[in-house]
Amino acid sequence: MYIIERANVYSEEEECIKNISFYIKNNAVQSIKPANVKTPILKMDVSSFIMTPTHVMLDSHLPSENFQLLKQYSKRHYLLKGCHTIITPFSIQYEYQFDRELHKKRVSLLNSPVDYVLALRLPIKILSPSLIRKCKKEKIAIIFVELDDESLLSQMPWGWIREAMFPYNPILIPAILSNKDTKRKTIIKRWNEVLDEEKIPRLFDEIQEKTPISVKNLKKFGLYPKRGDLHIGGEINYNLYFKNKIVAEQKGIHYDYDRLAIMVHKGRVVTSENAVAFRPGCGEEIIINRTSLFV
Repeated sequence: MYIIERANVYSEEEECIKNISFYIKNNAVQSIKPANVKTPILKMDVSSFIMTPTHVMLDSHLPSENFQLLKQYSKRHYLLKGCHTIITPFSIQYEYQFDRELHKKRVSLLNSPVDYVLALRLPIKILSPSLIRKCKKEKIAIIFVELDDESLLSQMPWGWIREAMFPYNPILIPAILSNKDTKRKTIIKRWNEVLDEEKIPRLFDEIQEKTPISVKNLKKFGLYPKRGDLHIGGEINYNLYFKNKIVAEQKGIHYDYDRLAIMVHKGRVVTSENAVAFRPGCGEEIIINRTSLFV
């Protein structure tokens, strides 16, 4: 047992920093207490850093054919940026491709150095109750819906789709294909109008690639609190940032990702400044059993 003492933990939701100490036992948080506690237990003082949970990012273009390419790609886009969990979709154009492409995606991730959540990406025209049932069976909780025109939104059998979703309720995310800002805004506006009326679980907007996903969306996906939170009973997954490399902006804190001090995953140091302990195959698939738990 040991203590991570005087940790300056940034809370994204409250947009503040809390000064606390973590009691660690068997690679899990046993308790969380005020920063200054007198005890003879071994302590690790992290007061000169800012602590956050490790990040979750979306990556739709993960290379899988070449191991050396995957290694360099993972280091650059994840391990040096405080990310140890990715959401990565497999794509289909027809429903019959679902099982084959899901299997191919799982095989391609056998050497992944980071944990991953599998998602589905498809054109809206093939979204159907039977596909939803396949996602429920395979615990695919995140579905990216490709849209290049808003007209199809009002033609979908949303009532049947909503019934097929229950009670697992996969989350639909818009993936806009148009590059024109006005068109994108029109599609997003119609997306929210139709799916709000139909009471379909969804995100209100797209999520950016290779960018930390907000706690709000992690809750929607059902990934929180397994990811995005430091809590009693949780794994020891955290980032430490140098204080002098953090810049306060309008909403919360934005980090200079090139100056990450340390990333720890399940109690093991993965990244220490620019040095990375690359462990192929240590990444695990995270299964989401229920979405929107804390929404």
